[in-house]
Amino acid sequence: MKKLLSFILFFALTLHLKAQEEQNIADLDFLYQAIKQLPSYKDQLKNDASYAQLYQQLRKEMNTADDFEVFKKLAQLIYPIKDNHLGFYRAADSTYKFKFLKAELPAADLIKRLEQTPKDSIEGLYYFGTKKYAIFQKAGPEYHVQSIESGIITAILMKNKFGSFDCIQFLNPPSSYMIRRNVKLINDGLIGLGYRKTKETKYNELGKTTELYEYRDLNEKVGYLRLSSFSSSNTNIKKATEFFDSVKSKINTQNLIVDLRSNTGGGYKTSGQFISYLTRYSGKIYLLQNAYTMSNAEQFIIRLKDQKNVVTLGERSSGMITYGSNYGNTLSLPSKRFAFYPTDMNGSSKELTYESVGVHPGILLDPYLKDWIEQTLEKIK
Repeated sequence: MKKLLSFILFFALTLHLKAQEEQNIADLDFLYQAIKQLPSYKDQLKNDASYAQLYQQLRKEMNTADDFEVFKKLAQLIYPIKDNHLGFYRAADSTYKFKFLKAELPAADLIKRLEQTPKDSIEGLYYFGTKKYAIFQKAGPEYHVQSIESGIITAILMKNKFGSFDCIQFLNPPSSYMIRRNVKLINDGLIGLGYRKTKETKYNELGKTTELYEYRDLNEKVGYLRLSSFSSSNTNIKKATEFFDSVKSKINTQNLIVDLRSNTGGGYKTSGQFISYLTRYSGKIYLLQNAYTMSNAEQFIIRLKDQKNVVTLGERSSGMITYGSNYGNTLSLPSKRFAFYPTDMNGSSKELTYESVGVHPGILLDPYLKDWIEQTLEKIK
């Protein structure tokens, strides 16, 4: 009888694991086919034998019942593509009980080493709000972001071939975890995750503002134009157009500061009117950018930066430029466990050279010295 029960249990377990593997492979096949429809795939990986081999190898490795392990394997199909608008995450599910990864607290000798790492090293001690975290290399290209207080691992970073990091970030339920692409260290800040190596006041970001657009004269020779969003929603297109129509006749100073800091982009339906106007502007233009200037705001800079009357200032921009999405559709994988955010816009080879790298400014500004508008005024003088 015991042998019979053991056989039945073994048989049932085998059937369960087989069903799980088939579900995992169905998700893999779906994601692979969805990726093959992307303009970025067609530009970069079409007919790439090594990518096809990666897919076939992953098909052989999907025999796991651990959803997080499945997620990590599926994500390997995304990492080879230079397309930072892509998204992949665990679908919101209140019934999914994911336990945060936890490890022993960093040892004293590790903490001491991290305290002495160079400012431009991804390794080191960081702040997120008032809490402290350690980022250190764990194995191969993998780095862990770990709370010094609790030992909980909040993110895993993996160095990619494009000069930045791909990241799996752990979230509170119901989403649990997601991929963040193009994470990198700029001026002591881990762009994309919000960790900082110092609590010192920084001037690279804008202060909180209630309005997305602003124009004012700083003095008789310098005007200030702030463009904080190029969102292509109908509401924002209307708002941006009304603002532009109300100020375009007033902008006639000898020097014009155009502030694009923390503008996360949008589309040319919003930004195009400003680009056209500035292309014809007779005065000197100073474009302010930071590491959170991205997407269509970076395209804005690329379109203008080579004009003789344009100077770019600040810090390197995000490097999340090419492809993007016209419609914002999200695809649910067959198991409903995971969701994929595809891109559908064609990219240019010129923009692709900036992807993951960002646009370097002509003049670097000090993030700690003083307000960046003041620094720009000094450069103008």
